[in-house]
Amino acid sequence: MPKYFFHLAGDVPANDVLGHECSSAKEAREHGSFIAHRIGTEKPEMVREGNFISVRDERDSELSQISLASTTV
Repeated sequence: MPKYFFHLAGDVPANDVLGHECSSAKEAREHGSFIAHRIGTEKPEMVREGNFISVRDERDSELSQISLASTTV
């Protein structure tokens, strides 16, 4: 299964060095959305323009940018 990486970009960048296996790019984007919503819910101060999850494949090609958002709003 291909491995995808979910980097936090913006004010406090953090690179995903381990990655996560997903069956498809669609599943990787869904996983990225889950991460973005979890961070936004657990750390609402991080929800602001410019903070997002960058979903990347094994070749480091960006597939998607997903803004952080809270699921409690």
